[in-house]
Amino acid sequence: MIRSNRDPRQRAEQEVRGLFAEDSALQEGISWARGALTAAGVDPGSQQLRAIRVLRESDQRLSLIAARYLVDAAAGKTTGARAKRSGTGPLTM
Repeated sequence: MIRSNRDPRQRAEQEVRGLFAEDSALQEGISWARGALTAAGVDPGSQQLRAIRVLRESDQRLSLIAARYLVDAAAGKTTGARAKRSGTGPLTM
């Protein structure tokens, strides 16, 4: 398997931007995820696996890593440079 030099967070952000074409693609994706999880009655903070499943069933284009990214963002978990520096970001449990 050919590996990318990009970290999982960067790959997830790129994928989400590709799914939501607007300039504010990440925010649109996070808003969509929050709405889908609310409609399904799933709390992304305490039901992470179920939330990932709900998002991937709602949009089958989502990879596991992108769904995980959206679940963590919907739950308000830290993403970005601070998480990358600490090594404990949402994609590196």
